[in-house]
Amino acid sequence: MDSPGETAAMDSARLGPGISALVHEAYEQIHTHPELGNQEQQTRHYLLQQLTAAGIDHLVPSERAPTAVITLLDSGRPGPTLALRAEMDARETTENPLNSPRSAVEGLMHNCGHDVHAAMLLGAAVYLHKHPEMYFGKLLVIFQPAEEIRGGANDIVDEGILETQGVDAIIAQHVASNLPVGTVSVSPGAHLAGSNYFTLNVLGNGSHAALPSGGGDTVVAAAKLIAGLSELPARRLDIIERPVIISPTAISSNTQASNVIPTRVEVRGTIRAFEDLSAGTPGEQGIEGLIRSYLDGASRSLGVDYELEIRKGSPPTVNDPALYRALVPALQRDWHGRVLTDDYRGMFSEDFSYYTSVVPALYFSIGVARDGFGQAGVHSPDFNVHPAALDEGTALLISLARIYSAHCKDAAAESLCGTPESH
Repeated sequence: MDSPGETAAMDSARLGPGISALVHEAYEQIHTHPELGNQEQQTRHYLLQQLTAAGIDHLVPSERAPTAVITLLDSGRPGPTLALRAEMDARETTENPLNSPRSAVEGLMHNCGHDVHAAMLLGAAVYLHKHPEMYFGKLLVIFQPAEEIRGGANDIVDEGILETQGVDAIIAQHVASNLPVGTVSVSPGAHLAGSNYFTLNVLGNGSHAALPSGGGDTVVAAAKLIAGLSELPARRLDIIERPVIISPTAISSNTQASNVIPTRVEVRGTIRAFEDLSAGTPGEQGIEGLIRSYLDGASRSLGVDYELEIRKGSPPTVNDPALYRALVPALQRDWHGRVLTDDYRGMFSEDFSYYTSVVPALYFSIGVARDGFGQAGVHSPDFNVHPAALDEGTALLISLARIYSAHCKDAAAESLCGTPESH
């Protein structure tokens, strides 16, 4: 078997039939039995069963994320600790009945690829456990709950598990619709936006719908405020330098009568940005301040009052530039497919960002499209992946573990690899 410094990349064909079969079986099992965030009991049981059967039994408990499955692999040789992470939770969606495999739980579906990610990580963990000669140091394998809701990555980070396990760096991947199987995408720096959520209450005197001038006309006012908010970044910010999206997503009122103008209309939505909304940039107003200034003037001109609440979600996901420079050139040389490195900043949000805030991290996209599969976007009821992508993603995780180990063997004193004393 090659040492970590020799053949850095792992061709998917070299996984062997046993690992490939395990990955495909795990994908079908998890996809068929989806569970919401922090409810992943069946998924947890299945993963523990497969890990135990492979002889992997060093579990790291989490009090704050009890459905997590976290295990530590040890090569038996001094070296850094690299964490590999995948998610486990599904979403509330009714799956296209033509999909195969298909969810057996009505109204729940894995349409963000978390079942794919978990199956890939399971295969990589079992493979690397069987081949400890492929890496130095340790691997912390994290099957994380609750990526779709608050309480997954942030609980694991806040509990201090990365620190107590001595993690020096962390890597994850995500399926990418329309990206061909065998293609990998990664870019340095800010990669995915931070998420924030708002609730706007538009308030005014109620009236009969036949006499809107007798009240605050709150529904019409809310509609105008929605349009103004969604247009605000493009007209008031340099969105090339400060990308921001304000997306109102839901509207409701405190009456169901169609002949009554309500006293309160609630608007909810999300704000995506690469900066702290309350902080701003030197010489420029913060985004939250900009929103409130707009609402102050617009609501006054419309004759209504407002209340605004903004809740922070995940921070931006940042790929560590030094880790990128250390690993990606080797992956480009040796990966059998394509490695795209175009600068990319997306408005999607990921709670992997909590890990990127505390240790050097890289977040990869892995292609899942071939022969009509992998065309539908994530969160769509039509979402699926080409089966070959399962082997590719497993191989990518193994490759990255080997590449990181080889790099740290030659540069063990640098910050990306911890310190010799920590090994």
